[in-house]
Amino acid sequence: MDMPETKHSTPASEFLKEFPKTGPGTLAGAMLRQYWHPICLSEDLKDLPYPVRMLGEDLVAFRAYDGSVNLVDSRCPHRRASLAYGQIKENGLSCSYHGWTFDGRGRCVDTPLEPERSRLKEQVKHPWYPAQEWGGIVWGYMGTDKENPPPLPKIDILARTDGELVVQRGDVRNYNYQNFLENFADMGHVYVLHMLAPGSAPEEIQPYCDMSVNTDWRKITHRCFETDYGMKSVLVHDTATPDKKFVNTWSIAMPFYWRFGGISAGLPPDFTDDRRESGGMLRIIDDGHFEIFRYTLIRPGNFRSTFYPRASDVSRGLAEGISGLGEKKDYDYRKYPAWEGLPPVEDLVIQESQGVIPDRESEYLASSDIGVSLLRRLWRKSMEAVAQGEKPKTIPLDADGIFKVDTYKGFANQSELRLSSENMPSSEDGRGLIRDSDGNPVFTDTAGETK
Repeated sequence: MDMPETKHSTPASEFLKEFPKTGPGTLAGAMLRQYWHPICLSEDLKDLPYPVRMLGEDLVAFRAYDGSVNLVDSRCPHRRASLAYGQIKENGLSCSYHGWTFDGRGRCVDTPLEPERSRLKEQVKHPWYPAQEWGGIVWGYMGTDKENPPPLPKIDILARTDGELVVQRGDVRNYNYQNFLENFADMGHVYVLHMLAPGSAPEEIQPYCDMSVNTDWRKITHRCFETDYGMKSVLVHDTATPDKKFVNTWSIAMPFYWRFGGISAGLPPDFTDDRRESGGMLRIIDDGHFEIFRYTLIRPGNFRSTFYPRASDVSRGLAEGISGLGEKKDYDYRKYPAWEGLPPVEDLVIQESQGVIPDRESEYLASSDIGVSLLRRLWRKSMEAVAQGEKPKTIPLDADGIFKVDTYKGFANQSELRLSSENMPSSEDGRGLIRDSDGNPVFTDTAGETK
């Protein structure tokens, strides 16, 4: 007998439908618009307009003659032609259809087919948004208070100068961005999904791996904390030495940053002290699409490779196409055959399989889902604040506009361990490099450069 489908009716049901939304006129979209968002890489803006879809709106970014970056609506208000095919001129972005030209604040500065004395251009107000350039990224603010936007929060990794910082564009995913963020808040999936075809440590790093780390999920301490920037999840593993623990921290900064440390995100068998700073941010396109930007800080002395094959030496993106390491079987008719073995592919396949926007009302959350629950509480509180005319969760900044995110990964004595919202020690003071018996970084050549 077919059993009827069960829906879980809770007071949160409306929230579960609303919080994946991104567009104008939605509560979740209004909350997202209170933050600065990555629009494109600085290198994308040259002498051509750059079309970009953000939070369900079609926009055009362009670099003016004076080098400033600008963000305007994509449709010319005259006859709705796309400004993506416009011309960048000394006084602004000119529509190629009839020459109407707009500066970075949406002011019409020229209507060449109108009489010289026409005041029509003074009446035209073209939609625009504030834009800034920092850290190799062009940022846009799409909130209603665009005449007085909040300061741009500058995430610490993009401000670091103690290593080689690599920022790369990743792939565009064809599902909701919350599928990705919730996966990142769910550390338990690592011990199933990413162990289907576990990686192996290369010979040169095996002497520095402590393989006595206990990976039995039921023996791991798993805690999640709200932080001033968002949230973090912490795993603490026992080792053969009672006072020695292996700690792995993953963090999410509102509303689109994700951060981790380690050679391969701290995934097993990455049981070393190598503290590479890695992570990325999401460009939220609309309800069903987002783009991934990845960044990695490789300090002199970091082990440069990962334990998994990848397209380049610094990014675990999907530049070479979507394929795992498993053996493709002739009778495998799934969309992604042989998908196991490469963590970014494994994440993509499972996240996409949930649906563009999953039916979260039909879920059964369990004890391992404390990170997912916390992430949703953060969004719900921020959405409710915006609905009441207040600000969502605000990230506190230092005097330089920087905020720091916890990315601790490595070994710690019991006395050093802090299970709280407080950041564990940063790698900025030289911590977290694999060292020899004399305290020198192992993975450097005679010139002190990273291998």
